[in-house]
Amino acid sequence: MNQKHVVNFSYLMFCVSCLVMIVVFLFRQMPSIAFFSFVGLIIGLVGLRYNYMGYFSRAQLLMPIVKICQITILSLFYFGSASGFHWFFVNVIAYAFIVFRVDQRFTKYWVVTGSVLLFLVCEFLNPKGVYLTAFEQAVVLTIVFLSVCFNFAVVINLVMSRLKAVNSHLRTLAERDELTGLSNRRKVLADAVNIFADSVINRELCVFSIVDLDHFKKINDTFGHEAGDLVLAQVATMMGSVIRSQDEIGRYGGEEFIVIMRNTNLKNAEVVMERLRDAVENMLIETEQGIVIPVTISAGLASIGPNISRYEEILAMADKALYTAKRNGRNRISVHSSFQN
Repeated sequence: MNQKHVVNFSYLMFCVSCLVMIVVFLFRQMPSIAFFSFVGLIIGLVGLRYNYMGYFSRAQLLMPIVKICQITILSLFYFGSASGFHWFFVNVIAYAFIVFRVDQRFTKYWVVTGSVLLFLVCEFLNPKGVYLTAFEQAVVLTIVFLSVCFNFAVVINLVMSRLKAVNSHLRTLAERDELTGLSNRRKVLADAVNIFADSVINRELCVFSIVDLDHFKKINDTFGHEAGDLVLAQVATMMGSVIRSQDEIGRYGGEEFIVIMRNTNLKNAEVVMERLRDAVENMLIETEQGIVIPVTISAGLASIGPNISRYEEILAMADKALYTAKRNGRNRISVHSSFQN
């Protein structure tokens, strides 16, 4: 998409420049050069249409060819080297490096090499501008400078915007569990470290909970793994809608989830988790075949205490409380009582 935007921008700039030159050349009563610019405008519109119709390769290649022809002819036979018009080859070179892919390096280097050679021809051949005064050449040089700067500014902005979008997407892929849409294990544990540190520094209460789907292996064995994935996804959605906005939730692994509740004590956290347990128990999860799958969860809770130095200790206590809930019949909440608040 970034390459397509650069191609579109290049064609739009080319067409605008052709329109301006048509007006200027007609005003100066130079119909032959005006006609040449008109032909360039038509080719530019054709290339723009190719790009919008999906013929990207044609549009991609046509742009540097028509641009090189325009710059060379106008530099040698009209504007002259003193106008600096041949510096537009810089735009062509930048275009080649941005738009052509790695597998198109032959075309890329052909365009770059041709542009450099033609630039040197225009520079050292030193052609004189036809019907251009010294003032007019200075005006053209200023316009060329501003146009090249504008082109680079827009292209760099497009590239940077694309890089930011790609980085954001990669960050999402690295931090999100694909099935449930929740934070993955790496992300939720990283959040656990930060929340634990903030809670200790600010002397705030914080509760960690490990949630496990009851008899999940049986669900997979009975209804199939697709049904198991459906259960995980829908339970995760329910959990995300029930917990408080300031709390963190993520998939710990398999059918286990971590819920981190900031600035709360075990009593209030137990109320939240009981509400979650009840919501999951009353869910209606139905497969495409119309099979309703009953689902329940068990959860273990533990809170930061005075002797806790690492977040892993709280997770270990929450894990012990979870196993207590499972031993007592599942579908229930268990609290690590040693640190009840």
